[in-house]
Amino acid sequence: MHISKNSATQIVEEISKLVKQNINLMDETGHIIASRDKSRIGDFHYGAYKIISENLEEYYIDEDDLSKGIKKGINLPLELDGGIVGVIGMTGGYEEVITSGKLLKKMTEILLMESRANYRQLMNKRVRNAFYEEWLINGGYKNADLEDRGMALGIDINKPRRVFIASIDELDNLKDSQQGQSQIAKFENDVDAFLKRNNYKMHFRNASRQIIIIDNMDTEDVVKFAEELAGYVWEKDKFELNIGIDSAQSYDMHEAYVEAHRAWTAAAEKHEQIICYEDISLELLISNVPTEIKLEYLKKVFKDMDYNDICENIALMKAYFNAQGSIQKAADNLYIHKNTLQYRISKLKEITGLDVRKPTESPALYLAYIITDELINEKYDLPLLLHNTK
Repeated sequence: MHISKNSATQIVEEISKLVKQNINLMDETGHIIASRDKSRIGDFHYGAYKIISENLEEYYIDEDDLSKGIKKGINLPLELDGGIVGVIGMTGGYEEVITSGKLLKKMTEILLMESRANYRQLMNKRVRNAFYEEWLINGGYKNADLEDRGMALGIDINKPRRVFIASIDELDNLKDSQQGQSQIAKFENDVDAFLKRNNYKMHFRNASRQIIIIDNMDTEDVVKFAEELAGYVWEKDKFELNIGIDSAQSYDMHEAYVEAHRAWTAAAEKHEQIICYEDISLELLISNVPTEIKLEYLKKVFKDMDYNDICENIALMKAYFNAQGSIQKAADNLYIHKNTLQYRISKLKEITGLDVRKPTESPALYLAYIITDELINEKYDLPLLLHNTK
């Protein structure tokens, strides 16, 4: 095991709260990687080198010798799995430090084992999350080795399952602030606790949402389960949720994800707690339109706008539609003055010929907004597609 500098620093900081002597922690090369004396970090430590090279149980230095990079004190090996992975050193006289030094050795070894366990847990989570993303989002079902990778993780991809997506309501307002990220982290912890309590393990984060994979249930039971989750999160942290649920059990988890995503998008835009795929209307109609036709429609609406201008106007429309046509509320959501918003709406009308404020013209812009949001969320390279569309 290699001791990381971050782990070593955390360990030394914790130990330094308990003892008054200087503490050094050396890696398997004999170099100091953490110390209460910050000036010594990076120095070669002769005592650590002696322990590692000669496999010693301890090495005491009875006087300072700066030419060898050593100071008076005890040095003890850190042992894991029968091998030396580093050395812990404490300055002071032998009788003064030998007992506490041995205690610190054991304490450090325990902390290293905990650090290794946490690291392995983190790596396992990342491996599983990468697998889930490939399986559900990236169409990984087409890869020949996906079934074997799933079995290695204890996941049988050939079983029918359901998918639903959950996030905090008004998620876009939380992503860019430290407080918002803290709320998202609390939400994720709540979801994790709820699912563990119900013996469900398959879920992962994507774009600050939780993608949850559950065993086969009918839609009524999935809705009940989602309602219980929403109630649990509200009780814990008072977060309103948006949840999108797929249409039925499926062996094609990519398609199930796409359905859940479309339902979640509708729930987020309407600020509703739960929407099932079969209950959405316009979004369902659009999902059956070929991508080529969608792109032609966008080219017609946005004319010669570049991609950045399109994204800026999509953000404008999203704020306007989410505010149900309220100029003031939409401006507040965009953090701009309402006069600035009015100006941007006028510019949009000038380019597209459509006024988002008119009931007869607004649906055409809403359709363009829904299409663009769908293509971006489904990982299409929209700038390239728009450029190549004749």
